[in-house]
Amino acid sequence: MALFPRVLTLLLLLLLVQAPLAAIDDDPSVVRLFRIEGTYQDHAGGGGIDPMSLLTGGFGPTRSFYALIDKIDEVADDDEIDAVAFDLSAPFTMNAAQLGELSRCLDRLAETNKHTFTWMESGNTPRLVIASACDSIVLAEFGGVDITSPALTSIHFKTAMDLFGVEASVARAGDFKGAVEPYTRPEMSSHLRDHYEAMLTSMNHFVIGRISSGRNLEPGVVRQFQKTRMFTAHEALEGGLVDILAPYGSFKRTVEGLIPGVVKWRLPSKPKARPINPFQIFTDLFSPKKEKKVTEPTIAVFHLVGEIVDGTKPAPGSIVSGPAAEEIRRLAKNDNIKAVVVRVDSPGGSATASEVVRLALEELAEAKPIVYSMGRLAASGGYWITCVGRPIIAEEGTITGSIGVFGMKLSFGPALRRYGINMTPVTLDDAAGMMSPEHAWTDQELTKVQDFVMEIYEEFLQRVAGSRNMSRDSVAAIAGGRVWAGSQALELGLIDGIGGLDMALAMVREAASLPTDAPVIHTPKAPNPFDILEMITGGDNDTIRALVDLPALKLLAASGIDLAPYLTWALEAAREPGFKVMARQEIDIDLR
Repeated sequence: MALFPRVLTLLLLLLLVQAPLAAIDDDPSVVRLFRIEGTYQDHAGGGGIDPMSLLTGGFGPTRSFYALIDKIDEVADDDEIDAVAFDLSAPFTMNAAQLGELSRCLDRLAETNKHTFTWMESGNTPRLVIASACDSIVLAEFGGVDITSPALTSIHFKTAMDLFGVEASVARAGDFKGAVEPYTRPEMSSHLRDHYEAMLTSMNHFVIGRISSGRNLEPGVVRQFQKTRMFTAHEALEGGLVDILAPYGSFKRTVEGLIPGVVKWRLPSKPKARPINPFQIFTDLFSPKKEKKVTEPTIAVFHLVGEIVDGTKPAPGSIVSGPAAEEIRRLAKNDNIKAVVVRVDSPGGSATASEVVRLALEELAEAKPIVYSMGRLAASGGYWITCVGRPIIAEEGTITGSIGVFGMKLSFGPALRRYGINMTPVTLDDAAGMMSPEHAWTDQELTKVQDFVMEIYEEFLQRVAGSRNMSRDSVAAIAGGRVWAGSQALELGLIDGIGGLDMALAMVREAASLPTDAPVIHTPKAPNPFDILEMITGGDNDTIRALVDLPALKLLAASGIDLAPYLTWALEAAREPGFKVMARQEIDIDLR
């Protein structure tokens, strides 16, 4: 009688492992462990240190997303590895586009018949998307699952602005420009809310599709799980979201119990620990590693990440027009770079900067094959720069479109007067004080700005129409500042396919007639932070640097409050009253 329960237990364990594992023999079964943790970036930027992290303490672990993809693909091709285990117990950050690409990578791994396990101490939506691509999901027995649908929050300042006497003057093209509403309305408009809900629904289709197919559940069941949201470990097991409950810290032991015979773990290699050397840190800070010289036919992945801004010096987290255009021209002139994938992750920004970058990319497209790969976000100016008539690939979770333009000025005169502060502009004519923060735009000034905005908007429509082989009117019907998820954008003709960097690389490789093993490099290298004070203040005035050295201003800079422009204006005004201050005033026309 005692034998029967043991046999039944063994049969149940074998049923849990649905893919064939290594037979019981003298050779151990090799299990490769991956730990998913930290913040995953498409491109780390070449190893330079962002000086702002020195002030903000932003030294959290960052990982190369495509290094992870490459490692998983290597394991898929490694015949010595029998199974793969993914530890998802640590916090990690991946955007929707990265989750889509990782999911396809795990699908490729599944085709090799290597059994895959996932360990979660607690489950959330990103973890479930990843885990659902694996054969067996193990959850800590006192953990839980929090499965949510996508959401967004818009913070509106209009009521507070009215309270403090701050007024927003706005000229815009597109009723769906969500960047403007927080300053002009006390709450979100109903038409913008409806549009956002449709976009989130489209993005959620990817999440539901991955979990339902991976867990063999009906899509409607997964959607109902999202509405319920929170589940205990036992509820998650009963609902089919996980396969096994195990004690905390027992992942390896649990996997070993599911695999017949001896198990040998292959762990990720760890870098050798080095003693802290302040001189080396200083050297790394001011001398980022140089890119390796390209000596053979190569594909370049050119990353455009961050807000698009005007300027001549690179800045971490931004696409600065001058350096970006220079780097693009360098790629065009390099004879060993045979094709380029332009990876875009940007909310947009300056209209003039966007056009500078777009023109450089247009020259690049004339010189060699290029394909665009959209990441988490490629909207407004981030879409403008793709308008060169070349293929565009995006993920289902990519947010794109936002074809619209706006110009805005905040006026603080009434607010300051409440506290006894009076601003008194001295100008030769009314136009010179147009951008003064003392007053809102007059009707005449607003008309001028609106005309300027509409001209830029018309250019935007024409750029998209010419690039996408659409009529101007058909583009206008889906523009107006509307944002779209990747699947919506495909239906509307704004992109050419759903996929990630892998798909874009395959397309340019074929266009350039390159072999499948052609090397791929990621560029550009990190900007050289040769002057921390200049990076913080945005200026190169010695007096500004001395002022910013004050502890109080360092704290403000660390919290995101940049006083450098105001200090610059004050110093210049003291030297040449009324001239350079006014010369610095300009209208910012934004594509975001």
